[in-house]
Amino acid sequence: MSGLKAAAASLALVLTVSAASAETELDKTLSSGGKQLTSGQLAELLIGHIVTARSGDKTFRFFYDPDNVITGELTNGGWKGSGAFAITDTDQVCISMAADMGRYRCLTVVRHGDVIRKFDASGKMTFELLGFEPSTGL
Repeated sequence: MSGLKAAAASLALVLTVSAASAETELDKTLSSGGKQLTSGQLAELLIGHIVTARSGDKTFRFFYDPDNVITGELTNGGWKGSGAFAITDTDQVCISMAADMGRYRCLTVVRHGDVIRKFDASGKMTFELLGFEPSTGL
């Protein structure tokens, strides 16, 4: 009987460690004081602005047109694209570039201090937003 209790305790410990290690980048950011932006804050920050964003070692510029069209470019060349975006009632920005063939990817945007980051549906950080400038296009 004591062997069964020890096995159950070991299993509980493994499950606890697994659950803790399953914490996403989004979870960690929110639990350390990050605040998810609201749909109103997203609209104010993005619409009518060129947003400079970094993903890994690449820097992009995206323009969020008031007509829900998004255009983007890699700052050192090599990529340009366009698509559509929407800001949801559930405080996310959803983007569908032409290459997505109509599939929208919805992102959660979180401010942690002076840093603003986008996270995908799995909680992985996709972009750090570096700057916002009012504009009428790229």
